[in-house]
Amino acid sequence: MEKQKIVTPIGRLQWVFIDGQGKENLNGELQYTVDVVVPQDHNFIQSVDAFYEANKPKGAKNAKSLGYKINDEGEAVITLKTKTVYPSGDPKKIKVVDGKLRPVELAEGVKIGNGSEGRASGMMSIYAAGKATGVTFYLDSLQLTKLVKYEAGGDAFGEVDGEDFGGDFAEV
Repeated sequence: MEKQKIVTPIGRLQWVFIDGQGKENLNGELQYTVDVVVPQDHNFIQSVDAFYEANKPKGAKNAKSLGYKINDEGEAVITLKTKTVYPSGDPKKIKVVDGKLRPVELAEGVKIGNGSEGRASGMMSIYAAGKATGVTFYLDSLQLTKLVKYEAGGDAFGEVDGEDFGGDFAEV
């Protein structure tokens, strides 16, 4: 299958899982993933469409997926992913650099939150699984230009007036 190195445009980052166990995919495999959100009309999106048209398998008509989806705001959400371990069993590490290409080591417990900005690099590849064909993106590294630290949302709640169930979880 055809492959090509890629660097996404700088965009808004969301759902960044690039360390630890990563994120489980629909097949139960652990992966590192990142979504990069860019304008739908960006020339990168046009280059993905052109890559598929130039390299799609014989007889393929429409791609099942082109590695990006259009969200409700009309933006393209580019998803890059990779397994968390090499076939040898050795762990993978996603290299992270800042805007000046200096290596970034996030402090213990610090995660990259939605709203951070940056771009990702990796490979773009054609896939064919039965009749389903398309483009997928493999993640190699991430460049952060703005960091928004992930914070769990539980502390965003305020007290609710009225009755409370009393905090006895055994009754729930």
